[in-house]
Amino acid sequence: MSPRCERLKSGLQVVLAPCEAESVAVGLFVRSGSRNERKAQAGISHFIEHMLFKGTAKRSALDITRAIEGRGGMFNAYTSEENTCFFAHIPDEYLAEAMDILVDMFKNAKLDAREFAKEKAVILEEIKMYADEPDSVAMENLQACLFPGHPLGRPVAGGEKSLEPMTPEDLRGWIKRRYTPGNTVLVVAGKFDAAKALEMAGRL
Repeated sequence: MSPRCERLKSGLQVVLAPCEAESVAVGLFVRSGSRNERKAQAGISHFIEHMLFKGTAKRSALDITRAIEGRGGMFNAYTSEENTCFFAHIPDEYLAEAMDILVDMFKNAKLDAREFAKEKAVILEEIKMYADEPDSVAMENLQACLFPGHPLGRPVAGGEKSLEPMTPEDLRGWIKRRYTPGNTVLVVAGKFDAAKALEMAGRL
């Protein structure tokens, strides 16, 4: 069956791709990546990707993990130059729970100050790890040569100079501006009822 594309009144674009499977995958793709960042903001999209797993107003980080992985699912995210994606792959009977969790993370991330400080240290260590990988260094140097002075020429994860002064309020401002329905695509693929999934998307 060909994918079905719908746009909700909120502006959210929904792509539904039912197919023969015994599981379902759901993802939120935000049109917000490193190419949208100024030099002083470098790495903010990637930082937000990390922080959205740290809990919401009604769910702890452990609650989020247990709800997906505790049901035999897989949960992850990535940040690229073009977008940030949060996705889950789960047995089809748990689609409603997976969608609810992803939307909760998207709309109600807590961005706790203590968790923020911990995660900043994690990301800075991650950047140092990449600096020890010759292939990562070569790719970053190639990007810098191809796009000098442009956001596409900077590492997606940012660097110490841009990350050290970053605050939770910076992340909240970025989310408010860019994590909007009209700037987001929800994709559902696998075993599911398209009409029910569309209704859930509208309600959530």
